[in-house]
Amino acid sequence: MAEAWIPVLRADGAQDLIRPAAITADLTTNPVVAPAWGRADFDAATCEFLIGLLATTCGHRADEDEWEAWFRSPPPPERLDEAFASVAPAFVLDGDGPRFGQDLDPLDEGEARAVMQLLIEAPGANTVKRNLDHFVRRGGVETLSRAGAAMALFTLQTYAPSGGAGHRVSVRGGGPLTTLLVPGPLRGEARDDPMPHRRTPIPLWRTLWLAVPHRREAVAPERVFPWLGPTRVSDKGRPTTPEDTDPLQAFWGMPRRIRLVVEPNPEARPCDLTGRIDAGVVRVYRTRPHGTSYAAFRHPLSPHYRAKPTEPFLPLHGQPGRVGYRHWVGLVADGDGDNRLAAEAVTLARRRLGDLDASARLGTRLRAAGYDMDNMKAREFIESEMPLHLVPGELFAPYDRAVRRLVAGAREADGLLRFFVRQATSVEKGGVLDLARARFWERTETAFGQALEDLSKNLRTGDAAPNLVSLGAARAWLAVLQRTTAALFDDLIPLDGLDALGERAIRARVKARADLGTAMHGWGKLGQGLFKALDLAVPEVVKTRRKAA
Repeated sequence: MAEAWIPVLRADGAQDLIRPAAITADLTTNPVVAPAWGRADFDAATCEFLIGLLATTCGHRADEDEWEAWFRSPPPPERLDEAFASVAPAFVLDGDGPRFGQDLDPLDEGEARAVMQLLIEAPGANTVKRNLDHFVRRGGVETLSRAGAAMALFTLQTYAPSGGAGHRVSVRGGGPLTTLLVPGPLRGEARDDPMPHRRTPIPLWRTLWLAVPHRREAVAPERVFPWLGPTRVSDKGRPTTPEDTDPLQAFWGMPRRIRLVVEPNPEARPCDLTGRIDAGVVRVYRTRPHGTSYAAFRHPLSPHYRAKPTEPFLPLHGQPGRVGYRHWVGLVADGDGDNRLAAEAVTLARRRLGDLDASARLGTRLRAAGYDMDNMKAREFIESEMPLHLVPGELFAPYDRAVRRLVAGAREADGLLRFFVRQATSVEKGGVLDLARARFWERTETAFGQALEDLSKNLRTGDAAPNLVSLGAARAWLAVLQRTTAALFDDLIPLDGLDALGERAIRARVKARADLGTAMHGWGKLGQGLFKALDLAVPEVVKTRRKAA
């Protein structure tokens, strides 16, 4: 805790190395704005580490009054040092006593593995043994500094996928999705920048403190940090639930039984991840199966879902592709009859920001990060942000209803586009249909952000009733959807070069293009679905009778 070991980026672009308490150092002049390990998974895990540390030691100060005071005027590093000192013995990486994130047993009889196996994307031990690591090759990471090994270990324990027989997954399963709200600048902090894509740097402290839950009772370290006592092994199928521990153990889960082998570094070999030279390095660790098997935990940083009201909630996991505005329901707000729940940290942050400056609310972004896992294989680490343009607390309900309609309308438009592309090409799946979907959400994302900004502004001014504001937003959004689907169809199914096609193919393309336009203007059963999703009046069908000859 007293050593500087976390690499960070400051507002002026300089990199620094800090101890955890120094997260508030130079906050008004050159604040820390992000972790800087050079790996997105380590950076995301560092934020979770710091939120967990603050929740464990300072959660009692996160009530309504003191939370805002610390948000605006954070405690100096010296005060955080005092708070963190109470749990410092739990964060010793090496030695004879309890070790951070490691089994209390020395595991002398455990299997020895190369330190690269701590990295989630590394090929498994059996894959290396059978020489099947063709796409993610072995090697490259042979030596880790103690700081690099500590963060690799914490990242693995926090996001652990299935590791083979007896090697347990994390508290949230393999590759959980983490969501946080990043607030906008406080009043007077926003700067004029000639580059519109560059935002005012936000101190990392505010994002972290925004997510820290309030806790009244004192924390018992041995119930929070599982490595302070014997591991609750699961060789006989014994699960570990929140009733068996402190709920804060969700931040500090230890599903894997691991002991790092720290050895001297007389050759001054640099860390293969950070490039720093450390007196002690890790090249090997020991492990045994049947670590703690977690069940029924509700992690504060993850959204949850359930298939049926009678089933337990499960944490949401990362999926292929970026997180965008189509995920509003379930990530920003609860949905589907409360079978999908936004992360507790997001709900808490929304409520807190509802009482703060308008500038902090309007600049708020949702950040989502997590591994896209295929069982034991990491396909990629997903990290993305989307603007929220939040409104005061009393206006969030009408704002949320209006946003849900915009998202529902976009889903209908996406479906219509793909339906008529399929009609034009006779393609049933993949290929051009997947491309149509990807491009639709990509091309409407900026417009959706503008729609949210306009909706938020119009609700806050109070010049019109919320239902009229929502109606105006839906009509404007419909125009965006109509333009986008027409342009995308023309890009994907061009009508030039028809001479090379047969008559039937030509007719199919022309008809599909016309039918898409008809549906996007509310005509026919498919078009009615679009208008109903947007809560717009369906155009009336005027029927005429033929006059008798």
